[in-house]
Amino acid sequence: MSIESLGQLESRLQNLIDKLELSRMEVEDLRSANTRLEEENIQLKQELSAWGERVTALLGKLDIVNEEETSEHEAVA
Repeated sequence: MSIESLGQLESRLQNLIDKLELSRMEVEDLRSANTRLEEENIQLKQELSAWGERVTALLGKLDIVNEEETSEHEAVA
């Protein structure tokens, strides 16, 4: 191999090493973002569940009020 060929090979290898390092950094960033998003997803699911429980409780109270109004109307009639 000539010195020129070795220089080209070295340059290509350095480019590959640089790309690999950038890829590793990108993977690390993506893993970090994924972890953060998974934690946010868990929190949002918990909030959604809490809101669902509150809505169910309010609907239960509305049912009780409607039943009481129906009973009062039947008693008056």
